[in-house]
Amino acid sequence: MAPRLKHAEFHGRIGTARTDVTPPVGIYSRTWGSAKHDVAEGVHRPALASCLDFQTLDGKSELVFLTLDSCCTDDKDVAALRAAILKRFNLKPEQLMFHPSHSHSLPVLNRRMTGRPGGDKLTAYLDGLTEICVGLVEQARASLAESIVSWAYGRCGLAFNRDAVDPATGRDICGLNLAEQADDTLLIGRVAGMDGKVRATIVNYACHPVSLGGGNRLLSPDYIGAMREVVERDTDGAMCVFMHGASGDLTPRRSYEAKAEVADQNGRELGYAALSIIAGMFPPGQQLAYQGVEESGTPLGIWRLTPRESVSTELSGRFVSTEFPLLPFPSREELEAQLAAATERFAIERIERSLARRAQIGDGPNSPFHFTVWRIGEAFLVSTPAESYSKFQMDLRREFPDTTVAVLNLSDGTTTYLPLPESFGRDVYQARIAFYQPDALARVTKMAKDAILELQ
Repeated sequence: MAPRLKHAEFHGRIGTARTDVTPPVGIYSRTWGSAKHDVAEGVHRPALASCLDFQTLDGKSELVFLTLDSCCTDDKDVAALRAAILKRFNLKPEQLMFHPSHSHSLPVLNRRMTGRPGGDKLTAYLDGLTEICVGLVEQARASLAESIVSWAYGRCGLAFNRDAVDPATGRDICGLNLAEQADDTLLIGRVAGMDGKVRATIVNYACHPVSLGGGNRLLSPDYIGAMREVVERDTDGAMCVFMHGASGDLTPRRSYEAKAEVADQNGRELGYAALSIIAGMFPPGQQLAYQGVEESGTPLGIWRLTPRESVSTELSGRFVSTEFPLLPFPSREELEAQLAAATERFAIERIERSLARRAQIGDGPNSPFHFTVWRIGEAFLVSTPAESYSKFQMDLRREFPDTTVAVLNLSDGTTTYLPLPESFGRDVYQARIAFYQPDALARVTKMAKDAILELQ
């Protein structure tokens, strides 16, 4: 990103709230086909849910952001949760984002799993989520205070491309691909009160939370937990909120391990990178401006912090709904026959996931797709239910170099991967399980670009 002498900012009323949502030990939490266990046996770090409420100074416009430490969320449960929140707070669809962190060491929130070991705990957990989220919005609204959110870009080297090839066999695998440069963009949002005190920090980064793999038996937010701890420790305890970026093709340097300290190492790397950006940010509502020449041994160009003439108070959103054509996909009967013949646990897991996708997309030639775009002052948030490849966020940021764009994966439900078109010519996992046609990523990018232009 080009160096900037002022931050993209929003001046309004902002509320914050957080609660512990750690699932109970013994809950069904199998997320890996290679796992030898079905239920969680302990807790590494707590799972958290957070809320940010953005309002204009006059209270006439509002955007509500809810985030939850979990792996994935079922479309039906998310739709019911969203409907309850929209009704309770008299909101429109474009005013709400519900965003899971996507840690693979927390349960998949899906009722099709409730018949498994620990499924009774999963049912109870799901039944309580709406009440928790409603409470968070109420708390965030109660804490509303005049604030400025400022955004700054930086870098973090934690993420690596993961569309790799096994050198011994030439087989496509999901692991570190050292030949492809990963998107290392790290975006920080700082919410500060009018006294300059930090009230919350937002960390937007694209990297699959898969530090821990099938050998881990603990409930964990993955690297996000240690990242939050580092950032909050150095911001006087201000709440740190993670926004998981377009990471469909990105994995941490250390991935799929069994020991929890690996997630902590990865999290500290991201946390300290975030702090380095925060340390270089200007006070809210100020910019660096040229003051002229100071004569010395050489003429010195003097730049100083000065108050901005105004900070944007714009707040708006768009909820975009469409349909995309589907790839050919096995019928339920074909998948059930495969399942009956499968013996390996990883193979059973793959087929069960395919059955879930079959039920999700239906039997027609197209399947729905939706996403949300927010304008928060001079910055934009683009939030989709897909696992987009990082090209999505890179292209949007190139398209809008003079503003700030945060991109979020797997929000407001779960659809599928949006890989690169060329991935479909290989046996890449993300393309193998995708169900939209190969041009879906380009189509979503174009639609997101158009939505941002409408909000400008």
